[in-house]
Amino acid sequence: MVTNFAFPLALRTVVLVAIAAWASLLSHLCISNFNDGARPVFPELMEGRMSRPEFAVVVTGMGVGWVMAGFNQWLGTGLIACHLILIATDCIGAWSPNKYVALGLGAAYGLLCALGTQAIGAFFNGLPYNFLNDLTNITGPVLPIFCMYPAIAIAGQFGAKQGIISAVITAIVYIICTIVGSVSVGGTTVALYPYTFAMLAGMICLVIYAVRASKNSDSVETTAEEENLFTKNAERIKSNWLYLCIQGALNALGIKILAQAYQPIILASAITEGNMNIFYLAMIGVIFAFIPLIVSTALATGVYQAVGLTAVMLVGAMVPDSVWFLAPVAGFAVEFIEIQLLGLLGKALSQFPELAKCGDHIRDAMISCTTLALTIGAFMAGNATWGAVGLMMVGGFYTLNEVTGQRIPKSAVGPLAAVVVGLIYNLCILLHIVTL
Repeated sequence: MVTNFAFPLALRTVVLVAIAAWASLLSHLCISNFNDGARPVFPELMEGRMSRPEFAVVVTGMGVGWVMAGFNQWLGTGLIACHLILIATDCIGAWSPNKYVALGLGAAYGLLCALGTQAIGAFFNGLPYNFLNDLTNITGPVLPIFCMYPAIAIAGQFGAKQGIISAVITAIVYIICTIVGSVSVGGTTVALYPYTFAMLAGMICLVIYAVRASKNSDSVETTAEEENLFTKNAERIKSNWLYLCIQGALNALGIKILAQAYQPIILASAITEGNMNIFYLAMIGVIFAFIPLIVSTALATGVYQAVGLTAVMLVGAMVPDSVWFLAPVAGFAVEFIEIQLLGLLGKALSQFPELAKCGDHIRDAMISCTTLALTIGAFMAGNATWGAVGLMMVGGFYTLNEVTGQRIPKSAVGPLAAVVVGLIYNLCILLHIVTL
């Protein structure tokens, strides 16, 4: 759980309000949105085949679950997840009748989220038993399990044998780093962080398998009609470069000062471990995973991603604290470069089809690893709050969700169950059923 923020609440609030207001405006104008699944719906509104209320209903229906997932991540990490902000602003922009309303409602939502951090803290402090620290167990297993996502992606794309080989290599690198600890190069000591180097080893294996397989595959050819559509949509995105680069600048600044967080589970764990390299490397994997999806949907719709290719989040976080004010400059520049290279990226993906296919497998692997880690962490949190009773309740909550058709997303059900355990425990204390 992150509580020791380096930057003051006032600054984080102003930046978060700006992020939410601008994202709502760009969603309203159909320039960008965060929910990749909803992006193909935007042309329906842009080309008059769908009314704004109809459009808004679809966008909201596709986004509500992700907003709730972002809220659960907020409770578990202390960081305001991008899902909580940017998918909500997708909906705000969709419903807004004009750009001024979009700006105003977006700003109000950003203010609500910024001040909500204090409200949540005050709520937990007012309970007979403050179980907020117990909830930090939720993120405990994330880094060790997340290291294995490249091996799982390899198994899904290239077969179990290759996946097992990669998993063994990842494990060996992890163990070696744990035993050795650090190495000296000249007069400099380099710490061998197990998570960082294990994940890097897996990613190298993934790239090697993908490039090798691409050599034996035919490139994906596009028709003249598709080429014309892609060119037209790429030009539309380029024409909105200033709007998008401002958004990139705000997002980079937002993650630098922790006004918002991308991959909050990983980021919170990296901050707690005191090793941001873990987050940087994980973000490289995220960028690699989402390039095929973001590029393809952007070229097909003319609507860009609210965080671009996610590189703005990486460069924003990497800016040194001493020059934190350069984060928006870096975000602006990276977003501009991405936009100019959009067409070339689309052509490059067609030449390396297996690399393009990696995206789906990487995303699935990341989701699987994170879901498993959060579920294990939820059991740990339930146990920390109420021992065996907590374990029983989390297990029952999880199992009932499974047998009733997963009404709550698997990644959210565990953390939500841990919160329910804490609330019921406090209720039992108030009713004198249990004693502290």
